[in-house]
Amino acid sequence: MGAITGWTDPARDVREADATVAQLIAYLTPRARGAASLWSDREAMLAHRADPTSSEGTGLAEFREDDRTIAVAVLDGYLQNTEDLAGALGAERGAGPADVLLRGYLAWGTAVAERLEGNFAFAVWDARARRLVLGRDRIGITPLHYARADDGTLFSSDLAAMVAHPLLRAEMDAEGLCAAITQIRPPGRSALRGVREVPAGCVVVLSGAHEEVRRYWTLEARPHEDDLDATLARVRELVEDAVTRDLRGIHPAILLSGGLDSSALTGWATRLTARSPRTFTVAFGDGAAAVPDRPYSQAVARMWDTEHREVLVRPQELSDPVVLAAVLAAKDYPCPFGDKNITPYLFSRRVAEHTAVALSGEAADTVFGSLGGRIKDGYELSTFPWVEKAWKWGARSGLGTGLFDPKLLAEIGSEAYLALRFREALDEVPCLPSDPQLNRLGRQYDYLTVTRMLDQAINHSERLAAAAGLQLRYPFSDHRLFSYLYNVPVEMKWYDGRGKSLLRTLARDLVPESVLSRPKVPYPITYASRYKAALAARLRGLLDDSDAPVRPLLDIAAARRIAADPDLLDRGGWFGRADVEFALNLDAWLRRLRVHLRL
Repeated sequence: MGAITGWTDPARDVREADATVAQLIAYLTPRARGAASLWSDREAMLAHRADPTSSEGTGLAEFREDDRTIAVAVLDGYLQNTEDLAGALGAERGAGPADVLLRGYLAWGTAVAERLEGNFAFAVWDARARRLVLGRDRIGITPLHYARADDGTLFSSDLAAMVAHPLLRAEMDAEGLCAAITQIRPPGRSALRGVREVPAGCVVVLSGAHEEVRRYWTLEARPHEDDLDATLARVRELVEDAVTRDLRGIHPAILLSGGLDSSALTGWATRLTARSPRTFTVAFGDGAAAVPDRPYSQAVARMWDTEHREVLVRPQELSDPVVLAAVLAAKDYPCPFGDKNITPYLFSRRVAEHTAVALSGEAADTVFGSLGGRIKDGYELSTFPWVEKAWKWGARSGLGTGLFDPKLLAEIGSEAYLALRFREALDEVPCLPSDPQLNRLGRQYDYLTVTRMLDQAINHSERLAAAAGLQLRYPFSDHRLFSYLYNVPVEMKWYDGRGKSLLRTLARDLVPESVLSRPKVPYPITYASRYKAALAARLRGLLDDSDAPVRPLLDIAAARRIAADPDLLDRGGWFGRADVEFALNLDAWLRRLRVHLRL
């Protein structure tokens, strides 16, 4: 685990830009606080910053021949198959992931990405061809941004590092503001002008003015020919293989919510390793409402005799300015999730005191087909399923947009932007001509979630945990499992009339009966009155600041009503709070990156 950055520039000697290089490396600190490794020559520099808990050594490797550099690589994330690839490449015993990546690139070129297993982002500077190759894992869990600068390229794990470079300027036009507000970006796009992301499952080759994006993995539609028994057997095989890969060489540790996903994961981890895992559940202190997960997580811990800890998060911590700044830096993008971000960060920070790596059950809802609830035959999607939920509360531009000025939203065309992005995504969905309407709809739910929503789910927890010094791994996000279940018919995924039927069946002997019958609940939030009071106070402070960059974007009258009456935060349960959280978070993000709005 760590973070990477780099800069290629044929027009200047980057070795002389000490201050700029140091700044690029410094901006990796929110993601990785360990020692930095730097390589540079006249026209390129690559750097890796390690997390202090990492045992895999440096994430930078150089290959030299005849006393000259042939290629250099940096790697963020983790590889499940480092040892396997090292053996296939004839590498020395104990070769690290970056060494294996570099040897693989020299042997297979950009096709090396197809052979890497795990969650990763990498960069290779090919000194022979004077080209930069960037790559990202199949699901896009590990972040990687890049931008063209003159005839060169900047890349970084951290968006803020990109725009702090003297050759770039953080600018956002109307389309970028739509992307930020709606939280919908096409793959590879950023909310900032000139800044891109390496798309999931792709490598990007940059040489001079040439830029080429090469896709090496995507979801594909195929006929599903297995019956229910064969499907269950295959899913069990894929899950157990993914769990085994993610636990290779480490003591099992699980973030245990007491829900079906993390509870089943705990059972599999215990059986497959024959070791009692460490399990961790979040809890709130200081008189806040009890987390409903507690009795279920305790039942799972008793069933498997885990080393169980309830990790306490106190309400006053959720409004601590130092914590808020750390969470903003970790996320890299504004969002309306508030304490749904702050709590996981604090939780991960305390889990990291006991383990460097933990498994998470996230992505199970997506892969097992229950995220949007029961899919009804004959129904037609009119927007992204999670945006549709926000529509029920009048937020036509998406979750958390209730305090933005309606005139502004109309001027920038946020609803038209959402409609365009939805049509684009829908056109991408791989389907078979023979798909019945119900299965076509199921594929749409799955594809839209994997390619457009995981940035608000797995990606957000990965960044928060990394900033806290914890590496999270997600067995249910294994690309083989995604590929297989993408083609399982909807009726089979709901064969017993309940969501996640396949997982529920496989988990019957892995979890207590109470967990099997437990309704789905969202990630816990605090209901402490002091948190809501602090949120309202922060909103009042923003409204009193005439220089607040988000202020011109807001419906001031609506914001003042909430600032004066914190009970309005409870509108729609959590939805009213999300409006305030988003306004505050976007303001802090605009300040941190010094974004210039060009509307």
